Formats: sequence, C-alpha cells, structure tokens
Amino acid sequence: MPFSKININTIIDEKVQKEPEFAKAYSIIEEEYKLIEEAIKLRNELGVTQTQIACETGLTQQMVSRTEKLGNSPTLRNFLQYINGMGLEIKLEKKH
Repeated sequence: MPFSKININTIIDEKVQKEPEFAKAYSIIEEEYKLIEEAIKLRNELGVTQTQIACETGLTQQMVSRTEKLGNSPTLRNFLQYINGMGLEIKLEKKH
C-alpha cells in the first residue's frame, strides 16, 4: 500500500473546528511552545549558554536542554529555575 502525503496542519485545523476539547488542549500546547520559544530567544539574545544556566541554577545542562526541547513539558519548578538563571521572571496578565 503506497503512502500518501498528508498535511498535518489541515488535519489539526479540522479537529480544532470539530472538537472543542481538542481545541482547548491544542491551545494550551501552543501557549507552552510559545513560552519556551520566547525563553530560548531571550537566552540567545542575552548570550547565555545552557551550561551557564546550569551552573547558575543547579540544574544539569541536560535538564536545561530538555527544558528547551519542544514536546518535552518541563516541570514548573525547572522552568522557573531556568528563567531565573537568566535573570528573567514571569509576569501574568489577563487575556484580552
């Protein structure tokens, strides 16, 4: 049986439209990815290495790497240590 090309974005969009629970879960994952991507971007802009964060926080370099890996949800504690190691903090604000 030959493989056929699929567009995963189309499939996700369809599920988001049809399944409210899927839409909620997908929205949370998107927010998590955006937060992690923003943290990585800031780390790069600050010129801080994963090893430097590890030394500053007591996390291992491998834990820092896993924190930055999309699809690997870090614990809140590890993420807070990670951002504190860069001199950053999280501020919460009401959604628009």
